[in-house]
Amino acid sequence: MFQYVVRRLVYGLITLLALSIITFTLLQNTGGDPLDRIKSNPRITQQAVQEMAVFYGLDQPITKQYLTWAGNFVQFWNYPTAWGRSFQGPQQVQALVINRLGGTARLMFTALGLAVLIGIPLGIYQAIKQYSFFDQATTTFSFVTFSTPIFVLGLGLQIILALKLEQWTGVKFFYTSGMNSTSYADFSLGEKIGDTLQHLALPAASIALISIAGYSRYQRASMLEVLHSDYLRTAKAKGLSQRTVIVKHALRNALIPVITLISLDIAGVLGGAVITESIFAWPGMGRLYIQAIGQNDWPIVMAVVMLIGVMVVVMNLFADLAYGWLDPRVRYD
Repeated sequence: MFQYVVRRLVYGLITLLALSIITFTLLQNTGGDPLDRIKSNPRITQQAVQEMAVFYGLDQPITKQYLTWAGNFVQFWNYPTAWGRSFQGPQQVQALVINRLGGTARLMFTALGLAVLIGIPLGIYQAIKQYSFFDQATTTFSFVTFSTPIFVLGLGLQIILALKLEQWTGVKFFYTSGMNSTSYADFSLGEKIGDTLQHLALPAASIALISIAGYSRYQRASMLEVLHSDYLRTAKAKGLSQRTVIVKHALRNALIPVITLISLDIAGVLGGAVITESIFAWPGMGRLYIQAIGQNDWPIVMAVVMLIGVMVVVMNLFADLAYGWLDPRVRYD
């Protein structure tokens, strides 16, 4: 297994190298200049613009710019200066990204936790009760939810569960923007927890609903395939209880396709839910990423893309190792 892990890590490093080169080249050829906003200011002289270009290394050939960026990026332990400075101000990119990572992780792991805790058991129960009214109703709900664009779902939750619910009851249950209230620092511990949950509920629910639909469908299909296998018939013939047959014998093999889906979703946590963070004004990496693209802020774009790439490589390796634990037939020789 050790040789397998080392080999996969080497392949991962090659993948990340190719990703960095392709992304850097595309950013250099998308048109526009990171200093366009500064150049458009009539108060800024040409000499000042040239000095800023030299300061950021924009006067260097593209190859040297890439090598300088790559050399700084791999020295991630030199916090917060390792990844350079943003083109739009004095902020250090590493500090800016790490600060936004906390907000994204809070949102995405909450949504992912809800999706796993609800979607997988739901898919199992649908498979056990195949073609029942419950199965057909939840299948219809899953198709509708999965087909609904995230911005429609998010706006719908805002209108119904925030605005309309407050009008009907006179009580504010949920907030539609931000991560905390302005007076959050003055709250007691209980009030802080409540305020956080009120801000977190709607954006997390909008992401979780779509993930629940996907997880339940994958889990249902996988479980149905396993339930009709020969070794499950043998386990039933031995007189084992249904609970033992489902949990001990069927579930482990049925989880394999879902593990792949979950691992990719965890990898996407670093990128954040771009649309959701924009709708709910959530201060996360997804919103930062969109802003950086609009401003041609290459250091921030590169940092976010590479972090997502690293997470994809790590989580794919984790998924492959999980296959061996779930299915003893998998070998890494």
